[in-house]
Amino acid sequence: MKELNLDKDDFIQFRNWLNLEIEAITWQGRYKEEFEDFWNSFFIEGLSFEQLVQRFDYAYTESKIGPLSSWFHWLKEKFISYTFLNKNLSILELSKKSGLSLSEISSLLRNFFLEFAPHEDDKLSENFQIVHPTNPNVHLTFEGLSAIIRLPEISCGTGPDEIMPSLEVTLYEEWSAFIRKMKKDIYHPSFDIKAIKSRASFKEQLGIVREVLLLLLIGTVLVYAVKYGNKFYEKYLIEKIGVYEPQFKWLDKALTFKSVQDRKDAKSDFSLNIEDLDEVDDSKTFISDFEEQRFDVESEVVLTSWDSLPKDFGAADLEQSDYEELLKRGYRESRYGHTKVYRVMVKSVNLKSTKSRLNKLLNKYSVTQVDNVKPGQLVPGGVYYNIFVPRLHLKEFMAQVMNQEEAILYESRTRVRRNPPGKNRVFIWVKDI
Repeated sequence: MKELNLDKDDFIQFRNWLNLEIEAITWQGRYKEEFEDFWNSFFIEGLSFEQLVQRFDYAYTESKIGPLSSWFHWLKEKFISYTFLNKNLSILELSKKSGLSLSEISSLLRNFFLEFAPHEDDKLSENFQIVHPTNPNVHLTFEGLSAIIRLPEISCGTGPDEIMPSLEVTLYEEWSAFIRKMKKDIYHPSFDIKAIKSRASFKEQLGIVREVLLLLLIGTVLVYAVKYGNKFYEKYLIEKIGVYEPQFKWLDKALTFKSVQDRKDAKSDFSLNIEDLDEVDDSKTFISDFEEQRFDVESEVVLTSWDSLPKDFGAADLEQSDYEELLKRGYRESRYGHTKVYRVMVKSVNLKSTKSRLNKLLNKYSVTQVDNVKPGQLVPGGVYYNIFVPRLHLKEFMAQVMNQEEAILYESRTRVRRNPPGKNRVFIWVKDI
């Protein structure tokens, strides 16, 4: 491959061929000296084509703003097109000397000639569609192209609508900084465009790493700020929120208790007779005038074992009588209570037989009815029992009832008038299935 060195006349012809508008570029001649200094420093006599392409790449890489980078890129493409027209180099030679691929060089030249001969679009595309070295058009020169396609004389390398020949590049502050750095770099003995590109790439990567680290730092700070902010706010809320305790206004705070010396003559122990307590008539038990208004749902507990039944049923009370399920339209007394009432829900496949067996149990254990409610009252869907069972036989009676059919035993709490002495109230509902 022949060496292509350019002299001063080549650069003068290239500048005239570009048809640059110096007055616009230099802002009416104000920065003309700076532009001429750049041109004379950049285009030096004796440079080879490869060296000049490296300078274009350097200028494109070191330009910090878009307009300067675009102007140097445009200048490089025009120089390649000028060389193709005037130095009779083939497409393959231009590709090797410029470092561009065959497809890039062929596309660049096609676009250039298309501006001057748009009517030859098909022929230009056919000759410049090169993607592989085996294509015979890689050896095409401008003389060979002129023999194939009738092209007009190209005395100027720029069209009338192009803005790059008049771009005011000298007005940018980065222009002066670029000229100073260019003189320092390109005249250095160890000038190497590959090393410069590597440094630029390293700086870009370093900038990306710096940005990632900064984002991580900001994210960490935000996480800890939210964490400690939540703790601070939680502490603030704890201090502001007050816990309100129940106020027992009826409590007599003036009550006092005797000291140990005052009670030294009192008996330290005494015997407790449980049988005497069972004989107490709980219907006359004193009830305090103070009643706490509670309207919670009546609590019911399913008893799954006979061991769950208390040994002493003295705490059990009554609910309303007169068959309150019908009189109150299916609603029972549901106010909060402290006493226990037992309910047995029985499922029977033979209602008549079950009722007969339950009636025998009532006679056996001396069970009595509640007020005017007759035991075994027929109601829609089954039979209803509202009875008093002697406390002495309650556990045995309940066991006999549970053994009759499939049954579930509930323990309920209610608050109504007291049970008769020695008796507990039991509700039995036999459902006919």
